[in-house]
Amino acid sequence: MNKHKSIVAIAKDPDVDVMVKQVFDLLGGAENVIKKGSTVVLKPNAGHLGKPGTSVNTSAALVGAVARAVRAAGAGKVIVAESAAIGCDTIDCLKDAGIYDAAIEAGVDEIIDIKSDKDLLTVPIRDARSELTSVRLPRFLIEADHIINMPIFKSHASMVFSCALKNIKGVVQDKVHYEMHKTNLAMAMMDIWSVVRADLNIADLIWPAEGFGPHSAVPMDFGCVLASRDPAALDAVACHCVGLDMNQVSYFENARERGIGATDLDDIKVVGLGIDEVYQKMWLPYLDGFDTWPEYEILSENSCSSCQSLVAFSMEKLKALGEYDKNTDAVVVLGAKAEVPDVPKERLILVGNCLKKHRSKGVTVNGCPPSEPHVAWAIIDREDQMEIQDYLRDRMAEEEEPWNAYIDAIVAEKNKERKVK
Repeated sequence: MNKHKSIVAIAKDPDVDVMVKQVFDLLGGAENVIKKGSTVVLKPNAGHLGKPGTSVNTSAALVGAVARAVRAAGAGKVIVAESAAIGCDTIDCLKDAGIYDAAIEAGVDEIIDIKSDKDLLTVPIRDARSELTSVRLPRFLIEADHIINMPIFKSHASMVFSCALKNIKGVVQDKVHYEMHKTNLAMAMMDIWSVVRADLNIADLIWPAEGFGPHSAVPMDFGCVLASRDPAALDAVACHCVGLDMNQVSYFENARERGIGATDLDDIKVVGLGIDEVYQKMWLPYLDGFDTWPEYEILSENSCSSCQSLVAFSMEKLKALGEYDKNTDAVVVLGAKAEVPDVPKERLILVGNCLKKHRSKGVTVNGCPPSEPHVAWAIIDREDQMEIQDYLRDRMAEEEEPWNAYIDAIVAEKNKERKVK
């Protein structure tokens, strides 16, 4: 007997609506995926501020195209819902990304900030593998007929990359986000998947983000949309499409352990275009985590992905500004800690509001999350960083040129490598 294989559809076309139709058709047709009169929740990735073209968030054009497709297939109600990263305003992120306007133009019925939803139900997590034993979820999400998970594939400091499996984090509120980071984050993600299963996953690989995402993503012209009912299979195929060795991504093992889906290509059927037809090697610099910067002591246990990303970005910013080698005595701490290292105050960099109780012991970087330039400035100046004042805008502008030159040089070198291959 043939083993049932997870199906992953790959489409490539200049027209986003065409790609959406193609992947739906390859999976049996939108009218056979979406029940007539059903309530459909579209869950994009809009966790941070990032304008269209930056590849920080899911393509607004893709969200609009999927909304139109499910409406044409007979959906009775279409909702766009998201919960942005800790410290970020969801509606602001959706508007900045262009998703809010695209959803309105496509005729979406509601746009919901999950963070502010008050109608929550406690859902037990059976056989939990992390420390999450239950989760508070919005009633509308639990009662929806269909959930369509719509991530963008991007480089990510805390997980190497972010796509379908990680995007489910955006169905919970800040309190649960924080709790997830205090346990095994990857397994906590899989525990969430055990109680919130998207019917369909449609991934944005139109302009996926390579480089130092999510805060300093570099858009890559890839031109594809991937879709599957199986989030693990979609992520696995996406990794093969961009040349990422799955063995270097720990949370595929967590997905297998939790029975989320298929991760071996032998158990996956790719339809539409083949992996080889769309393959491009992507620059994903976070494979070694904070070991990427061995000259620095970085203590990141219990920290959130926002602070992790900021610190990773700041390490590279120090290089771009010629400050990296000058400041290797700094001890960078992020995430809630009972104790912090006993080192001279000017060497201890305390990142984020969760370290408030230790502020007398080091240089503090306020914010949840802190403003983008403040971690690097704290390391360079060894002075507390509070908020962006008008007089600091000039400094930010001065640093932008060397940073852009630094990234452009890396991207140019990566493009040369891609052409040679």
